[in-house]
Amino acid sequence: MNIVVGTGIGGQRQILTALRDAEYDVVSTGRAWPRDHYVYFNGRYIKSGSPGSIDGNPFGEGGNIVPGHGFLLVSDMVHLHKQVSTPPQPTYSQIKEAILAEGRRQFPDTRIYVAPTGYFHGSKGHSHIDMFTLLLPVRRLLIVDTYFGKGAGTAREYDAIAEQEALRLIRFDGSADGVWYPLNGLVLSGDITAVDRKAKSLIRLLADEGVPIIRVDMPQHEHPAGKINCQTNTFNPDKISLDQLLS
Repeated sequence: MNIVVGTGIGGQRQILTALRDAEYDVVSTGRAWPRDHYVYFNGRYIKSGSPGSIDGNPFGEGGNIVPGHGFLLVSDMVHLHKQVSTPPQPTYSQIKEAILAEGRRQFPDTRIYVAPTGYFHGSKGHSHIDMFTLLLPVRRLLIVDTYFGKGAGTAREYDAIAEQEALRLIRFDGSADGVWYPLNGLVLSGDITAVDRKAKSLIRLLADEGVPIIRVDMPQHEHPAGKINCQTNTFNPDKISLDQLLS
């Protein structure tokens, strides 16, 4: 697998350098957010078509999807797109059922969980759940940000997901180091995780859990549209071209 690195908020060179130093095959692109263009899961690529647009496929927009072993967390905000049919004023239960049905259609034989963004839990969080969650499948660890996740961070749905998948849930205060969206890290095979070097509290937590860490010197901006996970994605060049995925 290769890793594609976009321009994002800047820091493309720093991400490329950190990953190359860790002996990964990396490719740079002029696209800002490669994660928004497609989801790779169980050997299949699901394209968004038009990221952030009502005409796109929200299940192909990687910020809406966090993968585990045999299961996916899906943002509860994907119901705003036309692919998910709900009544004019649906209840949260109806929204979840519509998302589950569409998720199972697009990802057959996959356990689907609707993950709160905070929008339906008393405060409007980010629609992309990868901005405030970090899932480490090998260590069966789910970390949720109580600061940048706003209402999502305390939502009991995450406790239910953790129980169903035998995950250990850790609620983390993302404001600890003054770093925006520290949990938006790139998780690679074996739970090797690339994170912002300045997210020292998160790095200590991951080190205590035995997680191999790649530290990246990311630029520091307020209200960034994304961080390391958003700015990267993975693809198999033997199966599909990057141009096909990002077109």
